[in-house]
Amino acid sequence: MNMDYQDFREDDVFDMKGETTIWSERIIPVGLKLGDERGKREQVLRYIDAVNEQLEWIRQNRGVITDMLVKDGLLTLAEDWISGAEDISEYDENEEPIKELYRLMDGTEVALPLSEKEFRASLRMESISIDLTGGRENQTAELIMFCTPDYFAGHCFVLDIERDGTMTYRGLWG
Repeated sequence: MNMDYQDFREDDVFDMKGETTIWSERIIPVGLKLGDERGKREQVLRYIDAVNEQLEWIRQNRGVITDMLVKDGLLTLAEDWISGAEDISEYDENEEPIKELYRLMDGTEVALPLSEKEFRASLRMESISIDLTGGRENQTAELIMFCTPDYFAGHCFVLDIERDGTMTYRGLWG
């Protein structure tokens, strides 16, 4: 699902903005940072192949991206956040927990421990911003992601992906 330069429009936040689908999910915004106020449409035309290459890498590498997030401790962090939600655990007659259960801000009930499979399935893309200010050689994609259910109480997390696939987790925002 390649984007065309005509899919982008000038925007108040990004230099140019379009929309695409990632990981068979809902349509998400794709913002472009171009660095030069002049000739934005021409710059998009010049960089559209590089933009599509990076978007395709993201589409094809969901497993690599989620592996990195799990290795960086996001699953454990999600469990920490969940355990701070409303405790609705079930207890036996000795007040021992039968099932450790929490109600999140979005009303979802979540049991701990959270499985890696559950965590991976919860990951969603909110937006992608591609920085082209340093040219094609230095382009970076910034992924804004969240979980459904909302394990992080309205917070998203940010991940940078360099053109060569190098990834950096930048933390929670919100």
